[in-house]
Amino acid sequence: MRFARLASIAAAFATVAAYPAAPPERTGERIVKQQCSQCHATGLHGAPRIDDRAAWVPRMKNGLDATVRSAIKGHGAMPARGGMADLTDTELRSAIVYMFNTAGPPPKPAAPASLATNEKVVDGTEVYLGTTLVKDGIYHVNITLRDAKTHAFIGDAQVEVSVVDPVMGGETRKLERATAGGAVSYASDFRLTGPYPQVINVQVRRPDRPRSIETRFEFKG
Repeated sequence: MRFARLASIAAAFATVAAYPAAPPERTGERIVKQQCSQCHATGLHGAPRIDDRAAWVPRMKNGLDATVRSAIKGHGAMPARGGMADLTDTELRSAIVYMFNTAGPPPKPAAPASLATNEKVVDGTEVYLGTTLVKDGIYHVNITLRDAKTHAFIGDAQVEVSVVDPVMGGETRKLERATAGGAVSYASDFRLTGPYPQVINVQVRRPDRPRSIETRFEFKG
């Protein structure tokens, strides 16, 4: 009887030994480096880059479970389970979490660049004022225009400048188009004298805009 029991136990151990032990669960980092990085490292086929949090956030908007289910079935150019048929649900989840966390925190919005006192942006047009002393009280006033979206020089505008002195009055002139080293600007000479700040009014007419653009700068000498 005792021999039969021992034989039964031995048979049970033999049966267990006949089946290999389950392989250890792979980490998310290992899976990503082995397989996922083939597309996610460079954004191949539209895959969100591992280091691009902005690309991952919308894909995780419905939660981690929904993202895992999508990866299990395959999405877009990505095959089911990322092309690793033996990947378990848990391992797939670990890989997604690894890529999402590696992307880091959401980027902070860039602070708007502050404009210098000689720069203005009006109706999609960047307006730059330059003043250079020519001789006693006479300044070369230069206006440079760029498109605010493309930053390309605007060379087909009509530019008029009025200089206003609170005591002596002022003068108005149409500026002449000038080019130098590929840059385009509009310029003329004005008398800018007196102890008070003077106002330089700029009026720009672009042929592609229905109305003129107006802005002003303060000149203190």
